[in-house]
Amino acid sequence: MRIIVASDHVGFPLKQAVVDHLTSLGVSITDAGPHTPHVPVDYPDYAQRVGRAVAAGEYERGVLVCGTGLGMSIAANRIPGVRAALCHDVYMAEMSRAHNDANVLVMGAGVVTPQQAPAIVNAWLDTQFDAGRHVPRLAKLDLGFPSAQDQDPNPISFRFGVALSPQPTSFGPLLYAGRLAEGLRMAAQAGFSVVELSLRSVEGTDADGLAAMLDELNLSLAAIATGQSCIHDSLCLCDPRAEVREATVERLKSIMLLARKFDAAVIIGGIRGRLSGTAPEQEEQRAAAVEAIRDCARFAAARDVMLLIEPVNRYETNFINSSADGLALLDEIGEPRPKLLLDTFHMNIEEPGINAALEATGDRLGYVHVADSNRLAPGQGHIDFLGVLHTLARIGYAGPVTAEILPFPDDLAAMQQAGSFLTSLSAS
Repeated sequence: MRIIVASDHVGFPLKQAVVDHLTSLGVSITDAGPHTPHVPVDYPDYAQRVGRAVAAGEYERGVLVCGTGLGMSIAANRIPGVRAALCHDVYMAEMSRAHNDANVLVMGAGVVTPQQAPAIVNAWLDTQFDAGRHVPRLAKLDLGFPSAQDQDPNPISFRFGVALSPQPTSFGPLLYAGRLAEGLRMAAQAGFSVVELSLRSVEGTDADGLAAMLDELNLSLAAIATGQSCIHDSLCLCDPRAEVREATVERLKSIMLLARKFDAAVIIGGIRGRLSGTAPEQEEQRAAAVEAIRDCARFAAARDVMLLIEPVNRYETNFINSSADGLALLDEIGEPRPKLLLDTFHMNIEEPGINAALEATGDRLGYVHVADSNRLAPGQGHIDFLGVLHTLARIGYAGPVTAEILPFPDDLAAMQQAGSFLTSLSAS
């Protein structure tokens, strides 16, 4: 770990104690000054020096000292990306890391003695960030607070949703699988306005009962995913057998008729399956799959149902992996109504840049899935979802933004993490 340390002239003695302690621990440090206590200096200059270095990623952490610590903490926190915490005891140091992920420690030389400082520094270095419920709160801090003049007078209001499954399934990134009523109730409580359902088939689906539950909870059904037909029933569009492809198309058409009742879209993603065999055999399968999708597109258009093509990463299929693949398929199908569904999890694997892919798709984007780089709730990995929402707003996308995520650590926690994180980003 690399740490940059600075103080003003009043905090100089305590800063030296911190430098000596960090050196004894073998930590790589940079003393950014001052180098004498006898010349008065201005604390904002040193707060800026440390804060900018930490925010730029040149150092993992920073330590600042002045007389009370107040001036340094105020100054450092004016720099975006800095979370400076004024800590005068071990408990405050621990909480600053566990709950606030503080990257700059501030102490006051008039409050903390050189003898007390090592324990505070140790607690701050050793305590890990708890993440979880604290992630969306920190997202708000990192976004800052725009002034009234900076507010968009006509902001896009995103419709956030979550993907559920009415039946148990081996497909992982779905919440409350087999517990639909509970999942719908929790989705409403978590602040979602729409849901997506992953259906194996329409058999056993009580459309009237589903409509009543949605209406009671003020939810709407945004889309129906169809991949479980391929996973559980081996009904896949890339199957080399014509009778299987025909049965798959019939399954899709029955789902479209259900979707029509809810003004919901239908997703063709995992139901494509995989191309197999030799190169000529794969080319033949691909042509047959494209024709099947074209048939589905025409059926959907005649019934005013949105058909969505979802590119899926190379580890799950070898047919339509990237947004460019998806756009090319839309051109090949030759029907005007189908659009793309882009999923940030798959895009993180396949696209050189997520935002560039969204911009290139433009008005042919019909739906968005969000999951972090590890397929957990947004905010649990490294994808820049603020940038994603800014890009969606810039291209004028106003459709659903649905979390299709793994139920980790459990369904409820994943639901709440996704809901609070997305809501906090949208509000900012």
